[in-house]
Amino acid sequence: MSERPVAGTKSERTRATVRAAAAECFAASGFQSTTTAEIARRAGVSEGTVFLHYSSKLGLLTAVTREFYRLLQEQGEEAIAGDGTPTDRLRRLVADWCAMMAQKWDLVQAYIHAAQAFPGTELAHVVIESNRRYTRLYTGVIEEMKAAGDLDAAFPPSLARDMIFGTLEHSARGQRYAGRPVNTSDVGRQIVDLLVGGGPSVAEKRLARLETKLDLLLAGREEEAARPTGSQTAGDTVRR
Repeated sequence: MSERPVAGTKSERTRATVRAAAAECFAASGFQSTTTAEIARRAGVSEGTVFLHYSSKLGLLTAVTREFYRLLQEQGEEAIAGDGTPTDRLRRLVADWCAMMAQKWDLVQAYIHAAQAFPGTELAHVVIESNRRYTRLYTGVIEEMKAAGDLDAAFPPSLARDMIFGTLEHSARGQRYAGRPVNTSDVGRQIVDLLVGGGPSVAEKRLARLETKLDLLLAGREEEAARPTGSQTAGDTVRR
């Protein structure tokens, strides 16, 4: 997902160019290590021009973050406006977020870490409020799934939401720490399958293994009972 082309005034186009350059720098180097001189070079403007449009580096990151969430929200609303069941809509939401993480994971980490480092700032407020607005799309669709019988009516929507985001973000962090590109698409599909019962649960798999072992044990006992008296081996005696 990239920032849409700006067809406004020269000032608006310059601001958009600076934001795009800043997003690339923050993603590559993080907030603390990025300099406004570096952003200016990437944007093809003077450093004074950067400060003409944005009062500080933190203010620029705030503008980048606000734009990121604006586009993310639009994408999410398009995903739930399409045809299909509530589960189909959830799958589209999750797939879109997985695609976003694949493209923008480092930028997301940059603004999250900065928001944590500067609580009470406009950036922190933007992150908190934008996250709430975006995740409400998920809880809304999950409520629809419960009403349609696709999800247990007693399942708290907030828990389902946290399972989705927690699992995907944990997976993304693990991939990034291992030096691999972020790709959580398969995990996204699996977590939705588990929510709607599309795959066997851990308990079901464990029960299936126990049933298999029991079948083998019973089969062995039947063979033993069918043997002539005195034909048992030393090993059979030990096992008994």
